Amino acid sequence: MDLFTVQEKLRALLRERIALGATQRQIAEALDIEQAHVSRFLNGRGNFRIATLNQLFRYLGIDLEDLISVEEMLKRVPRLDYADSDYADIPVLKGKLGPGHAFPPEGRIEGYRAFLRSFVREFHRPVLIAVGAKEEAMIPSIQPLDLVLLDTDPAKRKAPRLDRIYAVSLEGGAGLRHCALAGNSLVLVAENSRWRESKATEISLEERDILSVVRGEVVWVGREV
Repeated sequence: MDLFTVQEKLRALLRERIALGATQRQIAEALDIEQAHVSRFLNGRGNFRIATLNQLFRYLGIDLEDLISVEEMLKRVPRLDYADSDYADIPVLKGKLGPGHAFPPEGRIEGYRAFLRSFVREFHRPVLIAVGAKEEAMIPSIQPLDLVLLDTDPAKRKAPRLDRIYAVSLEGGAGLRHCALAGNSLVLVAENSRWRESKATEISLEERDILSVVRGEVVWVGREV
């Protein structure tokens, strides 16, 4: 991975951290640089020096491997050999879906689960993510601590259907919602009528890429019984 790609991935993660409530001033203080430098970096008008990048890694609580794509990580992490079987390994991302949790970086993998090839072959880069203990938006369909399989097909994420459930990146953290487009906005609907934020909300897409919000369609739910 070249330095330009590293900077771009870190820029995206830093924007997510700001969406969760961090300020440019706080980031500048943590990195021991001027706030103007943070602003230029976020706007794509400048890059950080190596020393500052190292500080940024520490601030975000990640390392270089967390920026590696799923495809590259699949080449590096030992897996069970299902080459001659009906099963395929699906990566489990390290992280949670829920309030206070940013959507896990795609390169951070904590393990694998075996699925039938006949089931997962129709999905684009499927990944598994655990639902956090406080993610209650989609009860009863999806419970806290469930494991969800996401189809990350960009075409499906750009045209979400209200009858489907999606993993989304929100200001308060990653979560699960029904989604649909309404003009230049994305409508988000929770299923749990007793949840404190059960009312439908809208996110403007005029200056935001829908793919940065809708991260994948839930196509399977696993639950311990």
